Order: sequence, then structure tokens, then C-alpha cells
Amino acid sequence: MRAALQGSHLEHVQLEGGHFHGAVAQVSTDQLRVDWGAYSLAVLCQGQLSADRLSLGLLISGTGAWRVRGQQARNGDLLLLPEGGELTISLPSQSQWLAVQVPRARLEALGMKLEGLHTDGGWAGAAQHPGLQRAAAELASALLTQPGTAPQAGDLTHIHEDLFAALAAAWATGPACRQAGAEPLCSNERWRVVRRAESYLASRTEPTVRIDDVCLAAGTSLSRLERAFREVYGHSPRRTLTLRRMAAVRRELLAGHPGTSVTEAATRWGFFHLGRFAQDYAALYQERPSTTLQRSQLRH
Repeated sequence: MRAALQGSHLEHVQLEGGHFHGAVAQVSTDQLRVDWGAYSLAVLCQGQLSADRLSLGLLISGTGAWRVRGQQARNGDLLLLPEGGELTISLPSQSQWLAVQVPRARLEALGMKLEGLHTDGGWAGAAQHPGLQRAAAELASALLTQPGTAPQAGDLTHIHEDLFAALAAAWATGPACRQAGAEPLCSNERWRVVRRAESYLASRTEPTVRIDDVCLAAGTSLSRLERAFREVYGHSPRRTLTLRRMAAVRRELLAGHPGTSVTEAATRWGFFHLGRFAQDYAALYQERPSTTLQRSQLRH
């Protein structure tokens, strides 16, 4: 349990009687290190965090209160902790949490102001982003697959980037960001931001897109990008991209060319969790993707 967070040295102290059960899953890609944990009993966790990356954490759920550096926190809260900082957190019983360790430059590229985040502190805020819990659940599902069915590296990169985008968006659009005083976007600027982002997305051929690259291409921060897309389309950038990729898959299935398969079409457009894709597709189009393909092939 000392290495519950990759690159960190943490001690765990059980805080209540009972037989402790703990599970920790860890994966990493070139850019992100991700840790997920679930503990049966309340514990105190203390130690030194990774010296080379910021830690962005989500307190997913628990029976009772969380306390971080002596301050009370709640289920759903977000934490942003500095490189090499000291972590002191009391976790309630039946707790679940996750942490993403990310280079500071990636958060700065999103327009987050990190000048006051020093090694002797940290920031906390409430998570309000609608896609965050879903992204966390999808990651947990991927990490808890049976031996021999673990996701491939490309799948993990895609899942990691979705989770990072949801975490960063929750932070950027939450109370901490609003207290910093984000400037409102005028209608012309909203449209320019959206168009620049769309032009960048249209130029990409690979299924995984980094949200910080989108911000860089659009010349704006994540909070402004989120607001611009929601005000223009009623959806977040990630949701807008998902809907467009779903439409691209549907076009392929409707074309019904010989050799077309649902799996190949879905993965080509960045849907690696095929069960989730089938559910979302059916909810959106009121039929399963296999039904679309079968119907189109009968016409040819």
C-alpha cells in the first residue's frame, strides 16, 4: 500500500476496527499516470507525492467524511496537489478514489493558473462536470478487467485522455475557476474559438485527441473552450466530438460495404469500449449498430 500513487511514498494507518480489504490498480502512458483505489475501512494516508508531476485527484465515494490536510471534504470533491507535496488525507470506510499525475505544462496549456500552488499546500474544489463520474467509471471498468482481457495500450491512452479531459474540465469550470474571475466571451469570440477548435479536430486522423492540444489550437483556455462549445452547441467539446464520431461510424454502417464490421468501424473512430459504444449508439439512434449494418447489407 505504500505505492498507492505511482512515484510516491505513502503510509496507510487503519482508523477503525475490522478486516481491511484494499484494492489499488495502476496504469501509465507516456503523458499520464493513473491510480484507482478502493478501501473497505477508514484509513489515514500520509506521505510524499511524486516530485515530477502534479496530482489531480477525485474523491469518488465513501461512507463518511473525508479530511484533507485537516479540512473536511466530500464525495465528488477534486484535489490538485503540487509536485513533491505532502499528502495527509483521512479516507472514510468504503472509499473509492482516483488520481491522475500529469506534467504541470499540460495544465498550464489549458489556461490554469498554478502560480500559487506550492509544495506546502494544495487546492480543493467541488466537481460539477457531468462527464467526470462516467469517465471515472469507465477507467475503473478497464482496470478491473479479468486477466488476459486487459485493454491494449491504444485503448488505455484513449481512456486516460478522456479521464484527464473530464477532470481538467471539472476543475476549470468549477468554483475555483470562477473565483479567479474568468472573463466572459462575446458572441464573435465564441464562434472564433469553436471554429478554430473544429478546424483542428477535423485535421486529426488519429482517434485520440488531447484536450490541451485543442485549447492550444483554439488559442484559449479550457474553461473558455467549454463555455464556447456549450453556448454554441449545447454540448462540451468532448461530447460534440463523440457525437460526430458516432455519426461517422453510422455512415460507414449505412454504406454497408463488403467486409464492414461494427468492431472495425467503431475502433477506427475511437470507440474502444465496444459495450459502452453499443449502448450509446442504441440510445442515440434507437437501434443497435449491428442492426444498422444488417439492414444496409440486405439492401445491397
